[in-house]
Amino acid sequence: MPTEVPPQLVDAIRTLAVELPVELVLRVAQAFGDAEGSSPNQLDAQVLASLVQLAPREQVRGLLGLWRMVAPSVPPVAIGLALQTAARTAESFRQEQSLELVWTGPVSDVIPLRRTDQALLQLIHAAQRRLLIVSFAVYKANAIAQALVQAARRSVAVDICLESPSASEGKVTYDMFAALGPEVQRHARLYVWPLDQRPVSTTGHHGSLHAKLAVADGQTLLISSANLTEHAMTLNMEMGMLVSGGEWPARVAQHFQRLITAGQLRAVERADHRPSAPSDRG
Repeated sequence: MPTEVPPQLVDAIRTLAVELPVELVLRVAQAFGDAEGSSPNQLDAQVLASLVQLAPREQVRGLLGLWRMVAPSVPPVAIGLALQTAARTAESFRQEQSLELVWTGPVSDVIPLRRTDQALLQLIHAAQRRLLIVSFAVYKANAIAQALVQAARRSVAVDICLESPSASEGKVTYDMFAALGPEVQRHARLYVWPLDQRPVSTTGHHGSLHAKLAVADGQTLLISSANLTEHAMTLNMEMGMLVSGGEWPARVAQHFQRLITAGQLRAVERADHRPSAPSDRG
């Protein structure tokens, strides 16, 4: 009957594969396989000799100790195979999708966080082909506007969808596209959600374009509570998620393209807009 591997050993192997670079884990796995038949001291020495840096060595030393304590009958070759499988699985998952929290506000040491403006600018600067930006409000977003112009100048197709004064029924009082500046208006394709395409409540109120997101090349997706405003990027408490890889960035980009094709999002002619002075709010 096969020896059962205790859950704590499985968890330790998985943690090692997730936290260490794949090449290091594969090196350790190979060392376990090569050490089959060695004495415990020889095996430990061979496995630890496969690593140079202190921190990974200590993690592997902990795995060796746990293995001998909870599952000494599991052969070294089995530990090596388990490490190899876990490393390849973790590598595949990292390539398919990674998630990172994005935050503006008070910090703590509980989870690692990326600032909202940093994540958005990284996404814009990384775009090579297509860039989609959707937001409710825009105000004093100079760094973002400059990054959008730079993207357009390196031949990135930039689509921007914002709330508009005419369709918002008083929720916004100034031209969002004008707030991005004339250079962005010249280089980007601009879209709004027309009033005649919005659902209406029983009391006669129309829906709002309240989504805040950005997609680069169908590969990276930022979903956030933050508008494209100075306060949202520096003062407010805002949280979002940066999704790299996987299916969702491409699917979100395709979803908005379908809305444009269907006429639910409509291209803006600049003559239709009359800028007015915005209020200083986030």
